Amino acid sequence: MSVSKSLLRYGGFVVSQTTARVVGSILTAATFPFLVRRLGVDIYGLWSYVVAVCGFTGLIANPGLTSYAAQQVAARRQAAFETVSDVLVLRVLASAVAAVAVLVVAKFEVRPDVRFLLAGYGVASVLISGLSLDYLLFSLEFFHVQAFVSILQQSLYAAVIFTMVRSPKDVIWVPVGVVGSALSTNLIAWIVLWRQGYRFRFSIAPRRWAVILVPSLHYAGSSLMSNLYHRSGHIAVRWYLGEHALGLYAAATRLADVLRNFLSVPQGVLMPRMALHANSAERFPRLTRLAASILVWFGVPLTVGGVVTAPVVIPWLLGAQFQQAVHAFQWVAPYVITAPTAALFAGTILFAMGRHRAYFLSTLAGAVTAVALNLILPPLFGIAGACVAFVLGEAGVVLCAFLLCPPEVRAAAMSPLLGVAMICSLFMGAVLWAALPRHLPPVVLIGLGCAAYAISWAGIGRNLLKREVEGLA
Repeated sequence: MSVSKSLLRYGGFVVSQTTARVVGSILTAATFPFLVRRLGVDIYGLWSYVVAVCGFTGLIANPGLTSYAAQQVAARRQAAFETVSDVLVLRVLASAVAAVAVLVVAKFEVRPDVRFLLAGYGVASVLISGLSLDYLLFSLEFFHVQAFVSILQQSLYAAVIFTMVRSPKDVIWVPVGVVGSALSTNLIAWIVLWRQGYRFRFSIAPRRWAVILVPSLHYAGSSLMSNLYHRSGHIAVRWYLGEHALGLYAAATRLADVLRNFLSVPQGVLMPRMALHANSAERFPRLTRLAASILVWFGVPLTVGGVVTAPVVIPWLLGAQFQQAVHAFQWVAPYVITAPTAALFAGTILFAMGRHRAYFLSTLAGAVTAVALNLILPPLFGIAGACVAFVLGEAGVVLCAFLLCPPEVRAAAMSPLLGVAMICSLFMGAVLWAALPRHLPPVVLIGLGCAAYAISWAGIGRNLLKREVEGLA
């Protein structure tokens, strides 16, 4: 395939995934504020706590198995499908164990409503996820199908939220929407793969499991560490600061995560191709440079813009009851750049190269950082301390993963766009800060920031951007 056709093909993949992410973000932009307004600060915080706890028990149902299978299929394609069959059997067995673990954890919860949510949502989610095949759609580069499935799942979830959630008493419909939409889309993934000729043989072959479990347990350890630096803040805030503070913290971190999702699209598209060219001295660094440049160009202005516009955007988006979440979001806004950077070096580069030990060490560094800071900062600085711990956990992953990458990859990742992006973002921030006293509508304020960023790039960074594009072609 020629370079131009390859770029056109992968450009189509990026458009497909971006469309899915934009549609998903529009749905999230509608359902997320709707949900927090209907549930209120305290109940939304408790639901976030349930999700955080189930994130840990879900590791029992999937101890790194899908991560290993995804990497193997991306690198070996059809030859790896015997491994996928074994992984499915292991996941079914692990899901049964995880369901029991969820029920045990729920027994220790003092609030009956939280206990009910933990048991119901936890058991249903681990059982349904045990037969999920969405990771194979990415690895086989079925990006258009994956985009359709993603849009459908989020649409079904949004339909449940909008029609059934009217007050805090309706919180039960939130897990129903999550689990029901996942079940429907899992079925579609099975049908698509079966029609494409991919067959799974369910057989009990313990002699083959050792080969799967050794790297998988490294990925399971990585998932555990990832859950620690992503979710330990929810537990710490509830323990130290109470349920109202948990609701504010959960809303701020969730909004930052929504913004971060935009930057994950190119990395998801590039991962299978990077796995195929992991041993290529020419193509792998070029793909790394492309991913790093996209991250810098979009991540820095999102972070700066989020900090400056938070006093206007947060109450407009979440409602007046979340006014106190403004400062929390300003502290957590750097997550928009640290999280995608961590995903680039650890979740994309090290993962695509099959360096599961380096991947684990990187996530371990993030977990140690986040847990230590979550034990120290929230009692001293409140929600702001928890937000700082949330951001620095990702920064720990970035630093460790960057140092563990090969030298040529580190060199390729040092995008020359970073300096200009910072200058243009600061200019954009100054324009937005000057416009805040004029009480412009939030949509107009966001549009003004985008225009200021684009104009500044056209003025001082146009030639640099053109050279980078030509160098990657």
